[in-house]
Amino acid sequence: MSTLEEFTTQELDRLTREREEAIKAKGGLPYLGSIPVGESRLVLLPKIPVDDPAQDGRPRKGFHVMKPNGSEEYSWTVNVKSPLYRDLLKILKEAPDRKTMIRVIRTGEGRTDTRYTVKKAE
Repeated sequence: MSTLEEFTTQELDRLTREREEAIKAKGGLPYLGSIPVGESRLVLLPKIPVDDPAQDGRPRKGFHVMKPNGSEEYSWTVNVKSPLYRDLLKILKEAPDRKTMIRVIRTGEGRTDTRYTVKKAE
């Protein structure tokens, strides 16, 4: 029989592993997370977006992005029925073989009123 200390250590390790797996998108990338209101810059990578449906079943694709001056790759999930999805595909089509710096403008706070505009950065 294990001691309380062994038990709690094993459980905390298990929970940490499960959490790390849960916060990774399909393909093993960590999720980008929430983009703040206002303008942000990201580097859109020339990779095919992967299917990553939402927990409620809504279809989403995970775009490969990096933060400027960063080296870690993230998955930015976008609803395939949103105008943002179409805009990101157009940018990928224009530059299929190179990284592209983009400006992401977020307006709104909640799920129902948040809108994104994305443009290639100059």
